[in-house]
Amino acid sequence: MVAMVSAGALRPARETRLLLIKWIVALLVPLAVFTFVWSGEAIVNNVLLGILSPANTNYNMPTLIQLAIFIVVFYAVVLALAGYLVAIDTGRRTMLEVWIDILVFVLIPLLLVIQLGLIIGLAVSAVIWAIFFFARTQIRKVRHYTPPQPLENLQVFDAEQQKALMQRAVAGGFWFGVVFAVVSLVVDLIFFFSGSLPTILLVWVVIRTILLPVAGYFLGQLSGRLALRRTLAANEKKSNGNNPGSDGGVIDKQHQLELLSTSRAREEAKDLVPNDLPLRSAGAQRFFLILLVAFLLFYPVLDPLLFGFGTDGRLAGYGDAGYYVILALGLNIVVGFAGLLDLGYVAFFAIGAYVWGMLASTQFTAVTSLPINLSLISWLFWPMLIVAALIAALWGIILGAPTLRLRGDYLAIVTLGFGEIVPVVFLEMDKYTNGANGIVGVQSPSFPGVQWSIITPAPYYYLILALIGLTILANVRLRDSRLGRAWIAIREDEIAASSSGVNLVRTKLFAFAAGAFFSGLAGMYHAAKLGGVSPDNFSFGDSVIYLAMVVIGGIGNIPGVIVGALVVYAINQFILAQLDTLAADPTNVLHAVYAVITQVIPGFTFGNIRNLIFGVILILVMIFRPEGLIPSARRRRELRHGNDEEVEVGALDVVPTAPGFESEVHVE
Repeated sequence: MVAMVSAGALRPARETRLLLIKWIVALLVPLAVFTFVWSGEAIVNNVLLGILSPANTNYNMPTLIQLAIFIVVFYAVVLALAGYLVAIDTGRRTMLEVWIDILVFVLIPLLLVIQLGLIIGLAVSAVIWAIFFFARTQIRKVRHYTPPQPLENLQVFDAEQQKALMQRAVAGGFWFGVVFAVVSLVVDLIFFFSGSLPTILLVWVVIRTILLPVAGYFLGQLSGRLALRRTLAANEKKSNGNNPGSDGGVIDKQHQLELLSTSRAREEAKDLVPNDLPLRSAGAQRFFLILLVAFLLFYPVLDPLLFGFGTDGRLAGYGDAGYYVILALGLNIVVGFAGLLDLGYVAFFAIGAYVWGMLASTQFTAVTSLPINLSLISWLFWPMLIVAALIAALWGIILGAPTLRLRGDYLAIVTLGFGEIVPVVFLEMDKYTNGANGIVGVQSPSFPGVQWSIITPAPYYYLILALIGLTILANVRLRDSRLGRAWIAIREDEIAASSSGVNLVRTKLFAFAAGAFFSGLAGMYHAAKLGGVSPDNFSFGDSVIYLAMVVIGGIGNIPGVIVGALVVYAINQFILAQLDTLAADPTNVLHAVYAVITQVIPGFTFGNIRNLIFGVILILVMIFRPEGLIPSARRRRELRHGNDEEVEVGALDVVPTAPGFESEVHVE
């Protein structure tokens, strides 16, 4: 078997050769830009110099180890991805279509990030993506383009077809490694003869030239096995013995998908191999997720090499963006899962912040007259994270209890009132909260071997990553639990949910408590990172911002809410806040626009219309993308069904034998 796979990899068939050309070019160009135009080669060389000649590098050993791990993971994932894409591609999309997608969604953003920085580069890329989507939609309308049916190429794989898929995967990984090794060898020889490459690194050049094809071969085998797990095997059956109309009680997966509506079938087909859209397949998304996680974990050591000076400032900004993500995920439980409109969410954020602020500062001694050692109090940060979150959750229950009979606008008014009351209470409790002056000197956390302070952003960056990870895990588990299904039932139809046995009182209180829990968690982190608490940080406008994150990202969809939080924060804190700075630069395109406006409106600044610009952006998003940037599958079908496809008589939205199938087909 191994010999046959090897022969197929070294001498691929014509169809496989076309797929190799398509995907090698598609992946090699952005990889070459990252490696040779940006900082990929510099990272590799610094790691090797640190190992072979420590005196010639400015980085310490822990940093070099982290860089080495990132490089190994990054290039290994790309090699495996090449094999996976070649293996699962049906070939129905032309090379030009794939290359245009790579150009618009990978290469152009990469070049913009190199030139403009991470946030501004991605923001400009988002504008380009919107224009691209609009233009592509109009072109398809003019050409009367009809997307192919998602199940046309769906097939059950026998042993011969499985072997052919493995051969394509191995060929993809192997030949991508060969081509990348040759390109790297040519570039390094040019650098060497021009005097830019140290002689000591020639050993690595030889090793890499041999290593890349070998690694591509074995990673291609790995990606082939991953692809086989997503195929329809010949013996893949699903019992349906409880359905009285089935002969023999067996319905295969292919028949299940054929019974679904087009939109549901397209969603299910994303998980299967072969695939018309390999880059959007569920398997490819796993590779992208690995790259994203590696980038986030090693970002503090990558940032100086990728973006130069200013690492501490960027890390501090990303740390602030992190607690916005936690707030959005917490509010998504209330609004997205349970459908309870909450306009006072900032109150729980304030409660979490003041819990830590009053305990971990001199305010505790002022209130209780008990002398405390603040350096010891800082060690209590870790258990107090749970305590502060539970206190906020308790207040969430206190808010939710009187509002159980309210829905819609009435619930929004009550939560709005609660959100206005809590900051005022903290403002007027001078003895406990220091009133309008706020609380200063709030202690940072303590942890063995870590230097915590308001001027060391790296520990806070990793802390917020850990908190976000825990929040996402909790959200996923809650969404998929019985409680999560009860929340969704209440959101869809409260009366029907109650008639089905859902305890409305307990379920709603759990939603308010869970949302408040994560808000309190974010509030305590914010107080510790900022080193102080002020009542000015908690206003009704903040609650609106948090709600906008959930709506813009995609109500009820966890990845969408995360993206919405980052987008709204980036627009507010990075892009709009820097417009005046950019306009003052004579080399920037905004300078000319600013000069024209000031001639008409003397004294004009972009800061004066910051909220106006943000409001216009929100309006445009809601007009052209009402379901959000990354909506849940259900919400996408609700808002786009009428435009994208006609109602299919007899088509189902629930897989046969799955829970809810009988209600879908109205079996009595």
